[in-house]
Amino acid sequence: MTTIKRYSWLNRRLQRLLLLLFCCVSLSAVHASVHPGSTKLYTAENPLIYEDACDLWPYSYINDEGQPEGFNIDLIERLLQELNIPYIIRLKPQQEAFQDLKTGKSDLTLGLASGFHDEFGLYGRHAITLFTQSVVTPKNKEIEIKTFRDLSKEGLEVIVNDSSLCHHLMLDYGWGNNAIVSRDMKKSIQQVSIEEKGQIVWNTLSLQWLINRFHLDNLELTPVNMPHGEYKFMSKDQHLLDQLDEAYANLYTDDEIRPIENKWFYPEHEGPGIPHWVWYLVGLALILLAIAIVYTVIYQLHNRRVTKANSQLNRRLALIIETSKVRIWTYDVKDQLFAWRNDNGKVAYTYTMEEFSQRYSEESDLKRLKGALDRLISQHKDARGHEEEELTIELKAKDMEGGDHELHDFIVNLSVLQRDSNGKPSVIIGTKKDVTEAHRLKQLEDERTLRYWSIFYCEDAAIFLFDKTGVIQDASPKACELCRCNSDELVKQHVHINTFFKTKFTNLSKINDFIAIQVINDVRIKYQIKTCFNDDGELLGLFVFCQKDETIIN
Repeated sequence: MTTIKRYSWLNRRLQRLLLLLFCCVSLSAVHASVHPGSTKLYTAENPLIYEDACDLWPYSYINDEGQPEGFNIDLIERLLQELNIPYIIRLKPQQEAFQDLKTGKSDLTLGLASGFHDEFGLYGRHAITLFTQSVVTPKNKEIEIKTFRDLSKEGLEVIVNDSSLCHHLMLDYGWGNNAIVSRDMKKSIQQVSIEEKGQIVWNTLSLQWLINRFHLDNLELTPVNMPHGEYKFMSKDQHLLDQLDEAYANLYTDDEIRPIENKWFYPEHEGPGIPHWVWYLVGLALILLAIAIVYTVIYQLHNRRVTKANSQLNRRLALIIETSKVRIWTYDVKDQLFAWRNDNGKVAYTYTMEEFSQRYSEESDLKRLKGALDRLISQHKDARGHEEEELTIELKAKDMEGGDHELHDFIVNLSVLQRDSNGKPSVIIGTKKDVTEAHRLKQLEDERTLRYWSIFYCEDAAIFLFDKTGVIQDASPKACELCRCNSDELVKQHVHINTFFKTKFTNLSKINDFIAIQVINDVRIKYQIKTCFNDDGELLGLFVFCQKDETIIN
């Protein structure tokens, strides 16, 4: 009986142990299912699969030999070699690459951290590069798109890459009807060049690469003032992202990323390179310096992190300044300081609000600027209910940085450049363009037009206007009354000067001050012809001054 009791006790203990073991296994399975970012081991038999877009020049694309090529490819190979991780690189349409990452068919890619890629995976901490937007147009065509808001113009048509940053933003703002979606940007930009019509908004460096690659010299690239995108590592393996971020930061600090950037983005900056032994000496010197003055090294490391963030901002500003020839300042919302930037995108001067206001003579101009800043900072919503990202205002101000204290007319574009951790605007960027001369010429043209029409429609002035080919363009009311004709009918019928005045002119540029008498519609008319030329001596048109001939004929 005692043996049976002891057996029952052992059996209960065994059941409890088995139940405990089952719970532990179950909890481990649950933990693995709710933590998809758990560590994955990459080996030669199970290499890391990197997938990227096959047509995102110069970041990733398939070259003429059918091989993967681009900035992303060189960067990923350098980082994975640094981490000693075996890998395979595949290029395919970008949306397929994102879907493969989502379903686990691949392990790593790069994408824009802009919200519409969140479903596919996690993002790394570092922004590898910034995607700024530009518009490509034929050089002989007017540029319609200068700011983000221009994409909403009624009747506008613009070619955008399928699922690109610009495409997503236009859909989000309800401007999708203006978008002509392209899945082959190489073909689209060549078509715009051949037909010399159309416009494309896409990533600045991709458009610039295609223009250079295919020698599309009849196209021009103009920056568009609109939100930019941060390009980051993407994966479902958080440990892998942490490794890549750390390796990238180390290589960036050692200035080993810059040669890759120069190769693909700024080839004119490429140099012969520095021998490896020099870097070994520098590394040894840095180690000795760290041991001797540890506090100084800690300060320098912190300073490098700040410099890196500022460098990304300055590179973007320098690109805008170089290509668009505008002046730029930024406004720090927290410190309420204006920073004026030179042609290299570096801070040249800083001003308080009171100091910055000295360039505005009119109180209304200063109020207009402050009001626009307040609208952006307070996240004011437009008529569609969308938060305002950029505003355009016209001001009169002094160009004090250039030593000019005269008032000029400026068009100022304001937009949100950076936001804080709460999503509120922290830095506002202002770009200004001097339009004083354009305003002066327009005013002069308006005055000339007013004088012309005041003479043309004078009650006593009988004037006919012909173009340089001799076809009538207009006739004053007095001329129509005198010659018993109708101006609209003459213009509609494209009546020629030789037909109307029964002349036989063959060289219209040589008939200035020609005077004759002619019977027109039973009225004896005396007329004088005056020719009009431009500054280059080209004939613009003819004026014919008429009056009734009162000469008595015997």
